[in-house]
Amino acid sequence: METKEQLNLNHIIWLALGVALASLPHWQRLPLWIPIAHISLLAARIYIPLQLPDFWSQQKGTINIIRVLIMFAGVAGVYGSFGSLTGRDVGVALLVLLAGFKIFESKGKRDFYISTYLGYFLIITNFFYTQTIPTAIYMMIIIIIMTTGLVAFNDTEQQLTLIKRFKFSTTLLLQAVPILLILFALFPRVNGPLWGMPKDAFTSTTGIDDQMSPGTISNLVQSRDVAFRVTFEDTIPQQSKLYWRGPVLWQTDGRKWTSGKDHSEQEPAAIEFIGQATRYDITIEPSNKKWLFGLEMVSELPANTFFTNDYQLKTHEPIRKRQAYTLSSYSSFHINKDDYSNLERGLTLPELSHPKTRELASKLRGQFKKPTLIVQAALEWFKSEDFVYTLKPPLISGDMIDGFLFNTHQGFCEHYAAAFTVLMRAAGIPARIVTGYQGGEVNPLGNYLIVRQYDAHAWAEVWLEEQGWVRIDPTAIVSPVRINEGIDDAIPDAIINIPLGLKNNAMAYRLWQKMRNTVDMVNYQWAQWVLGYGPERQKRFLSNLGFKAINWKTLSFYLFVFLGIIVAAISAYIFKRTLNTTEPAKIYYNKFCAKLAMAGFQRKSYEGPVDYANRVSTMRQDLRTDIQNITNLYVLIRYCSKFNDNKLFQLKAAIKSFTSAKETSN
Repeated sequence: METKEQLNLNHIIWLALGVALASLPHWQRLPLWIPIAHISLLAARIYIPLQLPDFWSQQKGTINIIRVLIMFAGVAGVYGSFGSLTGRDVGVALLVLLAGFKIFESKGKRDFYISTYLGYFLIITNFFYTQTIPTAIYMMIIIIIMTTGLVAFNDTEQQLTLIKRFKFSTTLLLQAVPILLILFALFPRVNGPLWGMPKDAFTSTTGIDDQMSPGTISNLVQSRDVAFRVTFEDTIPQQSKLYWRGPVLWQTDGRKWTSGKDHSEQEPAAIEFIGQATRYDITIEPSNKKWLFGLEMVSELPANTFFTNDYQLKTHEPIRKRQAYTLSSYSSFHINKDDYSNLERGLTLPELSHPKTRELASKLRGQFKKPTLIVQAALEWFKSEDFVYTLKPPLISGDMIDGFLFNTHQGFCEHYAAAFTVLMRAAGIPARIVTGYQGGEVNPLGNYLIVRQYDAHAWAEVWLEEQGWVRIDPTAIVSPVRINEGIDDAIPDAIINIPLGLKNNAMAYRLWQKMRNTVDMVNYQWAQWVLGYGPERQKRFLSNLGFKAINWKTLSFYLFVFLGIIVAAISAYIFKRTLNTTEPAKIYYNKFCAKLAMAGFQRKSYEGPVDYANRVSTMRQDLRTDIQNITNLYVLIRYCSKFNDNKLFQLKAAIKSFTSAKETSN
């Protein structure tokens, strides 16, 4: 027999629905057996009260055995699937199983609340994987469903319809929004999360690396993933000036290039900056790498970053979440013109490699004595030899550089950067490769720049007397359109993931571009103001609002003040609403007391409604039922939170009827 404390089928369905929807996004990330087990536990709990209503009371021993078996089987299965019992994915898997198991064994009020809290925590775990706007919207819907389940569970008298329950739960959540916004804006921020995340929370992602070989960068062109977004304080520079500096590569085995020795934090030689600085904000996507990107050449370091001796901008920890930073750069500069420490590294080539390239270098060195003239002659040679800029160069057997320069003449930016660097080294000019990104796509809706993975690029730097390290981009000679307009114009068929047929329909393509820009702008604002709302942005935002001396003490003070105001406002609203609801009841009750006083039963100053009713009922047994009914209605309206307007109508009618009866008795 079901008691008041036991859960009925309606309660179980609400629990199962909320928890199943909260765990749904995890199913694609977990071994198949886990969501199957999860749903099986929920289905079994729904089936039991339908087909076996006395199962819980009659099969206690069996239930206990099943509980133990399920628990150990679940833990063993997770260990067998992941080989560990620690980590983000393992924790989520165990939580999904635990939520299903808890609902399966739920019987009473306490079990219902625990299962609901597990459902709320499952909602939070979805943000361990993705923090996009669609995810946030979906999770908000699940929160409303879970809260509606709580409302249904506490609506013991079944006074609310399904629509009213949803409306009530939504209203509750909307009432919490002001407090949520105040906590979000004023709660003191820290750099990094409040707790650490396990290693499996961060996987490698597409992006620039500290090594390069043929195909490395051309493969990135197949990705439309965003690398970072940039907002400039003034006008956006010309496309041809947008060189975003990343890893610097020194060593080669004839095919593969690497950065060489580990570049720890070092003080690079001074840069001579020329002209006026460009200031801008970058929001970089997580890469699980330590490189930050900035326009050549960065003049100021953001917090918690450093330069290597070849001007790679790096962080101390891998970038594992969206990160915003502000930079200043100069487009004209001289790098290390008085520093000779790394020149030997810039001349190293594998022994007995690239014989034809060495022969060309020797010829250039014999014709031109000055390094600047050799560089210029090499670029002219690239221009005159009908090189082709392509994503799909033919395969080269044997010496990679010689095959490219003297046979195929077809390649992508990594081919040109590597070949030019080898040619310069063979000619006795120190050279190195710089990788990063070039260009970007302007979003006119937000007036910011989107740099995607397909903007990945490689170029060369040579060291020249009196100038230092100078950027030389042979790709600009072979394909000026790539540098001035972008990869999409240089190789129209290079970019994938454009809906079929759009490029042949100008109007449809423009509409698609506008929609894509709108979505990206919304995501960018979300990343800046929600995901990227860290200490610096919080300080800037509050300073713009007029708050001064922003630190954890002042933030705590403002937080308590505003929360106090909100709590006071809510309390005043509730008091006024209660007063407006109960005041008519008090007026009706006073009329009732006046009628009893006319009959000789004056209410004492110390008597409450119940004591007064008991005293009068004892002396007037003929009115006992009416007096008790009126008093119970009044107490319910006055002191109980669970009543509706119908109760007030019943009270008014009962008092009116009682008065008529009283007059008749006289």
